[in-house]
Amino acid sequence: MNVLKLALGLGAIGTAVVAVPAGAVITTFATFSAPTSTDNFRYVASGNSNSRTTDGTFYTTHTGTSTTPGTVDVRFSFLESQFSAYITNATAAFTLSGTVAKGSPATSVGGFLVQPGASGSFSFLSTAAITVGGPFFVPHTYAAGSNLLSGTFTNGVISGSTSSGSASDSNVTTGSTVTFTSDFLNFTPTIERDLSISLSAILPNLAAGTGANKALKSFRAVAGGQFSSDPAPLINGLAIVPEPGVWVLMVAGFGLVGVSTRRRARVVAA
Repeated sequence: MNVLKLALGLGAIGTAVVAVPAGAVITTFATFSAPTSTDNFRYVASGNSNSRTTDGTFYTTHTGTSTTPGTVDVRFSFLESQFSAYITNATAAFTLSGTVAKGSPATSVGGFLVQPGASGSFSFLSTAAITVGGPFFVPHTYAAGSNLLSGTFTNGVISGSTSSGSASDSNVTTGSTVTFTSDFLNFTPTIERDLSISLSAILPNLAAGTGANKALKSFRAVAGGQFSSDPAPLINGLAIVPEPGVWVLMVAGFGLVGVSTRRRARVVAA
């Protein structure tokens, strides 16, 4: 089962509530944050027309006042020890876009608005070449524009407090799906996949629409978040093997061990 959580907060980054099967070990492998407090996310209600095809759309914006989808620079980090030395707070071009399905009213639950029907896609592309290496890695350079992380999500739930300054949460929903792809990581063995996109400084406060469209009303915010899976993804396209010089030393070492063993054997036989 894949899961999706979209968390929203007002005035502070929301904390997602993670619901996982017993025995599952969810590993957070990447995070991102906005470098400034400028809005980089916009949600737009689709109005009340019966001919509308969605109840709402949402997307990243290049500026805090832009009215069209765009790419925004964020700080992206891998948390795996193999990559963290090379990709921590790296500048990445972030794009997010999605829709709320028509006929998906927001409901009030204990001071929170819960919005179902969110689906979309996202990507983080490197803005500069990234070279990785080390004593146990074959050195490799990923060109600018490499796919740090991309993915899709369907049937997500957005939830947030209707009062300023409070955190928010969201829970797993039946039928939600998340997919990940990356030039750096291999997600083939993963069973559970999770994204948590938190929004801060939401203006105006979250509210539900009226009339035919009772989904969330329009707002802007600042996006950040994290990505997790069970089990942790594998390193993709970067063999964890000794470099040629290390291989020579290892082979020589094996040879010395063999000579030493034979000599001891002869002493015993005598």
